[in-house]
Amino acid sequence: MLWLGAGLPVIGAVLTALALEWIGLGGDPEPSPAPDGAGATSASPSAAAPLVVTARQEDEAGCAALPRRVSSPQDRAELVSGGDVGAVIRRNQGARAGEMNVSLTLEGGSKSLTVTSIGIEAKHPRAGEPYDGTLVCEPGAGGESKIQLFADMDSPEPVFLAGKDSELRYFRDHVITLAPGEQVNLSATFRAEHGSHAFGLVVHYVRNGKEGIVPVPAPRGGRYALTGYAERYEAVYEGSPDGAYRLVEDPRPCSWLPASQKC
Repeated sequence: MLWLGAGLPVIGAVLTALALEWIGLGGDPEPSPAPDGAGATSASPSAAAPLVVTARQEDEAGCAALPRRVSSPQDRAELVSGGDVGAVIRRNQGARAGEMNVSLTLEGGSKSLTVTSIGIEAKHPRAGEPYDGTLVCEPGAGGESKIQLFADMDSPEPVFLAGKDSELRYFRDHVITLAPGEQVNLSATFRAEHGSHAFGLVVHYVRNGKEGIVPVPAPRGGRYALTGYAERYEAVYEGSPDGAYRLVEDPRPCSWLPASQKC
């Protein structure tokens, strides 16, 4: 019941709300999980966003494999002329071969929070066969980031470890605390020797005692996908320093295999 005369019930309701806020029970609930791609192009988080996550694939020497042979004149022209090879890979649903390195930047929102883990979520219950259509290998060089994470995608339940030679789960002993506007950089390495994997990443955090999640958008509008090397391919293209790619005669990936898998 609302009295407009003396106004005592109204004052009581205001005092109750202030008391709840003081003991931490009257805050706003955490926003609903952001849709896929949230934060992909945002320069800074809005007042309502708990944090913004940006992913970038690191430039490095390596290969991408496509599930089928490149057949369209446009795609072949892009390869041999050194055009937008990344677009060719995306159009043909390609995946990084053997290993993929991704830089992640976490930026805090308007309130402090703690990132408790970054989850790896498989898109399919089982790994597919390694892609054996077209192999595209480019030259390049990569760098090191502040925090190193490693994930074996051939594991039944892949998680982030504290390094390539470690068996310790990184987020078992570590959390990441973000102050408002603070940025933390991470480098995540994903490896696969067997089968193909499509997956997503989700940041789990706690803010004001409430748990929440934020999906991590894939780099450059692509997807998180990784495949082991096939024994041979329908076509193999090798890049050169001038950006162009040439079709090589040997259909095997011998030059790019890890030492343990050499031809």
